[in-house]
Amino acid sequence: MEEDTKLSKFSSGLNILMRVDQLWKNCHDFKRRGLYQKWNDELDSVWLELSRDLSEKQYNGSKDKENTSEEEKEGYKKLFEDFEKRLKYSGRFYDSGSLGFLPPTKEMLEDRDKQYKILMEKQLFLARLENKLGKGTSWEDEEDEDF
Repeated sequence: MEEDTKLSKFSSGLNILMRVDQLWKNCHDFKRRGLYQKWNDELDSVWLELSRDLSEKQYNGSKDKENTSEEEKEGYKKLFEDFEKRLKYSGRFYDSGSLGFLPPTKEMLEDRDKQYKILMEKQLFLARLENKLGKGTSWEDEEDEDF
């Protein structure tokens, strides 16, 4: 029995782009306000939106695919999970204002600095992935050679 491929009559592409745009706006807001836990949660939501467009080979890092970059061979999922591991070992999130009137300790400040750098790298990874999937700022029209 042959299985039919079912496609929606409607594209949700524009809705996805609008959701991702709002997630990016939230990320920038949470970053500026020092809300690292919320920033991380929004980056996870960006990952969920983007990762569904990865092929199974790209997602899991299969080496069977021809002409893949080293990044793809390693697997986007594995790269993403590396950020999660690094954040896990960077300490607890102490978001702005979470200590009330108590001053942060030196260790807390060092942890926050590590977390900030990891979250920046995670956001850059996701932005580059978004571009690679054709949903971000880098776009090339193969049909129009005039530019």
